[in-house]
Amino acid sequence: NDRASAKGRQREILEKELASEQAGLEKARQALAEQEAVRSGDERNYAKVLERLQPFKDRVETHEKNVEALRRELANIDR
Repeated sequence: NDRASAKGRQREILEKELASEQAGLEKARQALAEQEAVRSGDERNYAKVLERLQPFKDRVETHEKNVEALRRELANIDR
């Protein structure tokens, strides 16, 4: 059945993308944790700390959203 094999290929692609996004999410979380552990002397103002951390938080959030979207797509394949 061509339709079943197309679904299989689609599932395989999505699973690879999901694995890649999950790896990216893990790296982004590690980078954020490392940055949170660092406190430079000129960052007496907490707003400056938050400003420095924001790009790392954004990266984590982007990967989280991608993982969610890919999981939804995988769930929809079988419907």
